[in-house]
Amino acid sequence: MNTQKYPKPLIIMHWLTVLLLIVEAGVGLYLETLEFNEQNFNVFRLHAFTGVFILIITLFRFSYKVRHLQDLPEIEYYSKGHEKLVKAVHGLMYLLLIIIPVVGLYSIYTIGGLQYDLGGPFPTQEPPHNLVEIHENLVILLGILVLMHVGGVIMYAKKTGENPLRKICLLMK
Repeated sequence: MNTQKYPKPLIIMHWLTVLLLIVEAGVGLYLETLEFNEQNFNVFRLHAFTGVFILIITLFRFSYKVRHLQDLPEIEYYSKGHEKLVKAVHGLMYLLLIIIPVVGLYSIYTIGGLQYDLGGPFPTQEPPHNLVEIHENLVILLGILVLMHVGGVIMYAKKTGENPLRKICLLMK
């Protein structure tokens, strides 16, 4: 049984990302009920800034992991298939945590949303439907991967009798 904890910076970035994703999901669902207009633009702005913050944390987190590979706890895989699945889920989550904010920002950029924030006129059109649809579908895929990740953690705990949260929580011994 490997009880080595993740480094504190990774633990903090992990849980900050989780918290921001919960906020982002709530704001995103709320946005679906709003009209795209100047009165509601602060909610769109909040969604965009939270997405940018998630992007920045993800880039720092990935960079930190690459530079500190030797400090990370070893993952005990059941088989080659399990190893491939775990690596694929983690890799795709990182990729989506980068792509989703970029697509969202690009959709706002294409209509002049960033120019509006810099004193320009309010955009006269909504973000392109195809970009919004791509953004939403990628979010759904990320949600599926997060559920797979959580399910994997639960299955690992049941199979090994070990609590893997101890490795990624500051307050658990």
